[in-house]
Amino acid sequence: MDDGALGDGPANFSRPYSRLARVSYISAVGARRRGAIPRDPGRCEFPASFWRLRNTLRQDTSRQETVRQDAVRQDAVRADTGLARAGWTEADRFAALESYGILDTPREQDFDDLAQIASQVCGTPIAVVNLVGTTRQWFKAEVGLGVRETPLETSFCGQAILAADIMVIPDATKDSRFDCNPLVTGEPGLRFYAGALLKTPSGLPIGTMCVLDFQPRQLDEHQIRTLKLLARQAMTQLELRKSLAEKEAAIREQEMAAEQQRLLTFELKHRMKNMLAMVLAIANQTIRSGVTVDDARSTFAARLGALSKAQDILTQSTWTQAGVRDVVHSALSPHGVNGGRFLIDGPEIGLSSRCSLGLSLALHELATNAAKYGALSNEVGVVEITWSVDRSGPAPEFHFQWAERSGPPVSPPTRQGFGSRIIERFLGDYFRGKAALSYAPTGVVLALRAPLSALSDAED
Repeated sequence: MDDGALGDGPANFSRPYSRLARVSYISAVGARRRGAIPRDPGRCEFPASFWRLRNTLRQDTSRQETVRQDAVRQDAVRADTGLARAGWTEADRFAALESYGILDTPREQDFDDLAQIASQVCGTPIAVVNLVGTTRQWFKAEVGLGVRETPLETSFCGQAILAADIMVIPDATKDSRFDCNPLVTGEPGLRFYAGALLKTPSGLPIGTMCVLDFQPRQLDEHQIRTLKLLARQAMTQLELRKSLAEKEAAIREQEMAAEQQRLLTFELKHRMKNMLAMVLAIANQTIRSGVTVDDARSTFAARLGALSKAQDILTQSTWTQAGVRDVVHSALSPHGVNGGRFLIDGPEIGLSSRCSLGLSLALHELATNAAKYGALSNEVGVVEITWSVDRSGPAPEFHFQWAERSGPPVSPPTRQGFGSRIIERFLGDYFRGKAALSYAPTGVVLALRAPLSALSDAED
């Protein structure tokens, strides 16, 4: 006998479905075997939506696909039953439910009290504050069930949310929508259901305040009115929690913005301090070089321009970091970095503002000297700029190299100028490593080695 047509078996109903869900499945299988549920779904008075939902639940393997398929199914059900509400879809309804952030939250006394009142006023053994998802109904509060959720395929509330305001089923065995429901035909033998809708301010139904009984019954006007009032009170509680969560989120955003502003102010102060110190050093060394005033002015302006470009790179990124490639391209842009004279290669690595400024100034000095005396002073010279990370040692190291070739013959200088001091001393200090210049006959070579961690360390 094809019991599998009803689902994949009791194994599907492990916790958290607990006893009620397992009873639902077992009862349905028993009813099939007794012949109470015919093999041909066309002979059963279930609405077509039941069979579509059952098949959808068996086929879907991911939550995202389940949500999408179920939204389509629910919209079709609403259209088939003539209960479609203008202006919203099942996807809209589920999005509204998700916006409250209430699913799978712990029990709360405020909601438990509402369920207790509903049970006492209506005289029913079961009362639930129920939120209807796409594949399950989840209980924020319950009396008489002992579980927090059950599958949607046996749910009364899945039909109730299609009603205008409230749905009352005096005797489920006499209602064509539920007389084949396993919860009705077998254990626990539900007969009565009444559910008042939980509606958002925009009118989207997200659940019910419902009561159930094992005996047929009716509710009087007072009980129906109370059930509706309790549903509105449940929505008031949900709205209050949502409003509080939104206010807390806004406060957190304000605190984060204030912290970011504080960090930015500190960074600006720190950058200005570093920049002024570097400008003073450049000015002193330029003047001490023994050049004419005009030459000193030109050299000083060019060096300040290099610092300015480095600052531009920082402000375009995060103020505190810039990529090695960006710094290289910016520093060499006056020399036609894309003209084929520079061969640049290396991985994406971020530099702190301290390292960015130091590298930018060093590249400016190297490129200026290369344009005057080195590989960039003729038509065929080339500069190879490479960097990498060496992970062979106990701690990763950053390696950077500037190598000129095909330029005029090179010989070591007779004295160390400010440019050389910037490159060897300042660059090494800024990277907390070692920078060395060599003057091979084929061209000038700069080799920098530094701890990789120094590239992003916060500055003092």
